[in-house]
Amino acid sequence: MYATDFEYDGKCLSDYGMMICRFDSPGLETLSSGADISFQTIKSIGSDKLKMCGCKYEETYTATFGICLNPSLNPDNGSYPYLSPDRISALQRWLCRKDGYHRFQLLQEDLPDIYWNADFSCKQIEINGETAGLELTMYTDSPYAYLATEPVTYSLQPGDHFSFFDSSDETGFLYPNVTIICGGGEQIQPEDDCKIVLENNLDHKRKTILTNLKNGEIITLDGENKLIFSSDDSRTNLANSFNYCFPRIFNKIENGMDIRENIFTLSEDSIPCSITFRYAPIRKVGL
Repeated sequence: MYATDFEYDGKCLSDYGMMICRFDSPGLETLSSGADISFQTIKSIGSDKLKMCGCKYEETYTATFGICLNPSLNPDNGSYPYLSPDRISALQRWLCRKDGYHRFQLLQEDLPDIYWNADFSCKQIEINGETAGLELTMYTDSPYAYLATEPVTYSLQPGDHFSFFDSSDETGFLYPNVTIICGGGEQIQPEDDCKIVLENNLDHKRKTILTNLKNGEIITLDGENKLIFSSDDSRTNLANSFNYCFPRIFNKIENGMDIRENIFTLSEDSIPCSITFRYAPIRKVGL
């Protein structure tokens, strides 16, 4: 990490006249990058060969670094590099909180749009009875970082399909957050069988099915928390109108082939609609 600034919950470290630093001597270091996986193996009787039976991430990502006064942002301090009690109070109120994780992003050119959901604890670095800086320990909600992406919207007619590429560093699948506008701006007759059936070619034998839809109704599928919402407050049967198969985005390697293209198809008996995907690809990087 060579960045001197970061953004946390909408504010920058430089807003407080501070910069990222190190308080120990420079040298080589080993960094976690979100790829620390533990493997479970077994060995058959009479065999020396191990077989993998499982793997998992042992813990979420953590990192420790220091912050101190930035001389160029504090010219009035002269050669006095220490933190005042008021500045320490403001920094700890901003960083060390109990209201959940907040977005943390290094302002570093080679990590554009990479972020973590983080919280902090801190210790004061004392020199001759004065506070020279703070040592921050960052705790995150996952073993890896995320890439910020823009939402993508598709306008679909019955039978249409679209491709969605998963750029994640992790194989497997992710649940995007999906917004569906029923009718997609077209008028739907009330007597029509208003349903949406969406299928992913990489998610075999699994379809997302929504029924009893209304023209202009907005359906939100919160894939991360497995929740469904409707813009129609009068709805009383929403739970019965969904099969609770949330759309999934796949990324896998088969026979040496990198498979990232997900082809979603809207069934022929579905109504026109517009679908917006929001998701954050996984990035295995460290500070």
